[in-house]
Amino acid sequence: MTDFRNDYDDSADLDATEVAPDAPLLEEVDRQAQLREAAREAEGNYAHPATDAAETAAAAREATGNEAGGPTRGRSGDGDAAGNFSPASITVIQPEATETEADSSQPLFRPVTPVDFPRGTGAGPYTAVLWDLDGTISDSAAGIVDAMRKTFDTFRMPIPSDATLLSYVGPPIIDSFKREHLDDAIEVQHALQTYREIHDEIGLDGTPPFAGIPEIIRALHASGMPQSTATSKPESAARRVLHHYNLLNEFEAITGASEDESRSKKEDVVAEALRRLDALGVDLSNVLMIGDRYYDVQGSAQHGVPCVYVTWGYGRTGEDDGAVAVVNTAAQLAEILGVQL
Repeated sequence: MTDFRNDYDDSADLDATEVAPDAPLLEEVDRQAQLREAAREAEGNYAHPATDAAETAAAAREATGNEAGGPTRGRSGDGDAAGNFSPASITVIQPEATETEADSSQPLFRPVTPVDFPRGTGAGPYTAVLWDLDGTISDSAAGIVDAMRKTFDTFRMPIPSDATLLSYVGPPIIDSFKREHLDDAIEVQHALQTYREIHDEIGLDGTPPFAGIPEIIRALHASGMPQSTATSKPESAARRVLHHYNLLNEFEAITGASEDESRSKKEDVVAEALRRLDALGVDLSNVLMIGDRYYDVQGSAQHGVPCVYVTWGYGRTGEDDGAVAVVNTAAQLAEILGVQL
C-alpha cells in the first residue's frame, strides 16, 4: 500500500512564475455590479449569477472614456535594472472601500444531530476523519488576503474590500478569480501562477495553526484514527504548511488540489481523499469531515460524508446549513471526536 505521508520533500517549493513587465491591463469591472454582488452576499445569497463580460467591459469604457479599460490602479514597486517587475515587492495602495460589508456573524454551538448518510452518521465512534486546512487547521487568512490583494494590483484590477477577499479564503482560488471577471483561460492561469508566487514568498510559512487543533490531530493519530486532509489548497502547499506545524506524519494521506487546479472543487478533493484512504485499507463506514465553509459541508455531503462546521474559520451564519454539528471551540470539537486535550 502507498503511504502518502512520505511524499514531502523539504527542499521542494512551489514553482515560481516570472511576471512579465507588461502584465496585461485588464478592463475595469462595472462598479454597480460589484455593489449589487456585495449586497447579495450581505443578504446571505451565495448564488452569484454570471456577468456578461462584454457588457461589463463596454460599460467600463463608456464610464471612463478609456478604450484600454480605464485608469491604472495605484501601485508602487521597484523593478531591477532590466525593468523586470517583482510582484511580491509591491506596496499596494488600497482604494477606499465602498462595498457593502458582508455579515460576518457565526452560528452558536449545536451538538451532533445524527444522520443516515452512506458513509457516516455524524456521531462517533468514527472510522476516519477528513480535515479542511485553511480556516480549520491553519489561520491563513492574513497571508491569503495579502497575496490576493497584491495579485489584483499586479494585474491592475480594482482591489475588492477586505470582507470580499476574506470570503475567498477556502474555495478554490481559481473560482475567486473568475468571480472577479477573469474568465479567459490564459488570464486565469496567469493570475493563478502570479498569486502562487506572491503567496509562496509572503504568506505561506508564517500562518499559525488555530489553538488546540494540532493537539487534537496528534491525539487522534495516537488513538489510531486514520486522517486525511481534504483541502482546496494545492497539495505541495498543504504539505509545506503541515510540515511547518510538525503535523505531516499525523495523516495517512495529504489530499488537496492538483497543481494545475483540475482537481480543486471540494467534492473532487473529498472523492480523492476517500479513494486514497480506501486504497490504504481504511474503514470508510463512518467518516467525518471537519471544515469552516459551506464548501466543506456540501462537498463532503455529495459523497455521503457528514460534516462538523467550525466557527473559528472564515464562514458566516448560514454556511453551517446541512452540518451535523457546529462547534465554537477546540474543546467542543475534541469532545465530539472523543479525545482529551
